[in-house]
Amino acid sequence: MMVFDEEWAKAWCEAINQNPQYKQAAATWEWPLVLKMEKDPSLGLEEDEAIFLDLYRGECREAKVAGPDDIDSAPYVISADVFTWKQIFDRKLEPISTIMRGRMKLEKGNMSTLSAYVLAAKYLVESALQVEAEFPEAVK
Repeated sequence: MMVFDEEWAKAWCEAINQNPQYKQAAATWEWPLVLKMEKDPSLGLEEDEAIFLDLYRGECREAKVAGPDDIDSAPYVISADVFTWKQIFDRKLEPISTIMRGRMKLEKGNMSTLSAYVLAAKYLVESALQVEAEFPEAVK
């Protein structure tokens, strides 16, 4: 399966719910989140791809491909190019510090609130790594 597709989103949600470290680190997080991979026609991505994660108190209640309404309604929207996402999922970059350095964009949301959840972000990534997935061919 490919990252940021429907099947991957559902599998990631299951992995999140099986991660006790995430559950503990995100025990007070109460906001849905949209993660967006920016379009890159040179890699065959003709439009942005985004995942909506309904995260509430350490649980993933839903994960799906995000539509325009999901992006509009989500209190947190984080975007990056394909190469940055690949580095995040290869554990070469850490999500919160990558936002602070400007390689990822916090399009919507409060950075000071987000920065309190560095461990939760780490365990979200760890959960994603439990799901077999591929990036566009040119990124490998």
